[in-house]
Amino acid sequence: MTPEDFIAKIKIDPIEVILDEVLLSDDAMHVTVGQRDFIKKTLSERFGVSLEQIDLIIVGSAKLGFSISEKKQKGFPALPRYRLFSPNSDVDIAIISKPIFEIMWNELSIYSFGMPYYPWVSNKFGDYLVCGWMRPDHFPKHVRLRKCDEWWDTFRFLSSRNILGRRRIRAGLFYNMEQLKTYQSKALIDCINFEKLK
Repeated sequence: MTPEDFIAKIKIDPIEVILDEVLLSDDAMHVTVGQRDFIKKTLSERFGVSLEQIDLIIVGSAKLGFSISEKKQKGFPALPRYRLFSPNSDVDIAIISKPIFEIMWNELSIYSFGMPYYPWVSNKFGDYLVCGWMRPDHFPKHVRLRKCDEWWDTFRFLSSRNILGRRRIRAGLFYNMEQLKTYQSKALIDCINFEKLK
């Protein structure tokens, strides 16, 4: 699918169809089934969760071959919508796993209860959490949390593997598929509105 094919599709197909057939399908342009299975197996082993308790969906430009969202950059112009996957692109993953989510959430809750002020001011982390997912780049800084550290160690390990092309791998952690669908719907609606304004 090219960006032009995608634009044509979002003009005629219902959002639910695009979500199911395109954005949330198992296919990915730049990640093979074997690579996806390797990532899933690594997560299973690192967090002691069965393979059946992990769903893994490639998102972003590694999924379609192009990104459907602008990317804001601090101090630089935003990267444009429909930019192509390139040698410098990350592989972005949505991980849906209630057990892993609960492991991380429990550790972060204990951290929050131990802070001098309650509730802990979680800033952007809390903004995403209330929407049903965790952005690890907003985990607490300058503190050692075993499971949070394990998350970063796991993705450093994955990013260094030949089987994954030594490409930077990053992931968001979702509580359930409905939360991911809602998040992807928002990006899709932004695309539809963007095309209407052109």
